[in-house]
Amino acid sequence: MNFKQVATYDNYMLANMTMGLMTENDIKCQLKDENIITMDPLLNAAVGGIKLLVEEKDYDRALALMLQAENDYLKEVPCPKCSSHTLVVEEKTNNPQDFWGKLKNQVLYGQTSTYSKNYRCSNCKEIFSELPLSF
Repeated sequence: MNFKQVATYDNYMLANMTMGLMTENDIKCQLKDENIITMDPLLNAAVGGIKLLVEEKDYDRALALMLQAENDYLKEVPCPKCSSHTLVVEEKTNNPQDFWGKLKNQVLYGQTSTYSKNYRCSNCKEIFSELPLSF
């Protein structure tokens, strides 16, 4: 069996919840580096986080499942600022084509391309770097 990395986590609880979602939907998966990060969270940056691996044949299905779960959650969780249910995902990839842009990214971020994901409330326009919790 060949496995492919579908997500990376810095929190073992979220990693295990996502793994449970995959298992419920008959997707064979495993977590890599979970024990190291759980025992010493300071090693997270060195190890690269907890990696969720799925079988290559289930990779696209796993991505779709994770996206659907996130969208379902966004419909339920209210904005922490205005309490409306209008949160949307904003994803941005910075992949410069010129030498200077790639050099800048390499020096500042340690890689030639960057990816960011934020959540924005369509009502009050507030931007959140992490998904707001609902209790």
